[in-house]
Amino acid sequence: MLRAFMQEHQPAIDLPPIDELLPDQWTSGAPQATERAPKSPADRLGWLIALAVLAFFAAFGFQAMTWALAGGWQWLWMLVGLPVFAMFSVLTVVFVCTSLRERRRVRVALADIRLERGEGLRIGEPLELRLRATVPAARQGERTRAPERLTLRLMKRVDASLPDTCCDETAVHCEDAQAARLLYTGTLCARPGDGAAARWFVTVHETGAADTAPFLVAALRLLPAR
Repeated sequence: MLRAFMQEHQPAIDLPPIDELLPDQWTSGAPQATERAPKSPADRLGWLIALAVLAFFAAFGFQAMTWALAGGWQWLWMLVGLPVFAMFSVLTVVFVCTSLRERRRVRVALADIRLERGEGLRIGEPLELRLRATVPAARQGERTRAPERLTLRLMKRVDASLPDTCCDETAVHCEDAQAARLLYTGTLCARPGDGAAARWFVTVHETGAADTAPFLVAALRLLPAR
């Protein structure tokens, strides 16, 4: 009864509220890697047929020029062979080089993001956080994957004129979950000396880019000590 009375009559914290940022989807702002796009057997067969057609016309143009070397009326073959050989030789080289350089982007992203933060934060007790998400569908010319690691930070705001303070930080790894969902689990803890007269919140950053702005910000409710 005494604890409930004290909780109801705690003085209000005169601080700006936390502007939550709870996106449903997120894409990494870091430079995206690329990889060679795999080809299906049908794609490989089509590529070979197209290459064979281009090479055939290039060879035909070259043969026509050799016929023109015989002289006489056969020099007319040069009018056909020279442009055909030049055009299809260039097309064959361009086709091969373009195919060899064809790559797709690897987009690091999450979709259907949900953060489970429990009932609230108790000073001196660990707070378990669970971030659930899925890998979004890939668009044409790319492959999507989830980040291997994320960084969770426990932040507090004690003064409107001062920057927010990080009280704890942990790196969480991607785990497979049921129903094709991804799970990131981590534990944060506020030390007893951190003080209770503050607004508490958690931020989620991409590991390796923790100095950038977080892509998720969630306020925490401060609970009385047990």
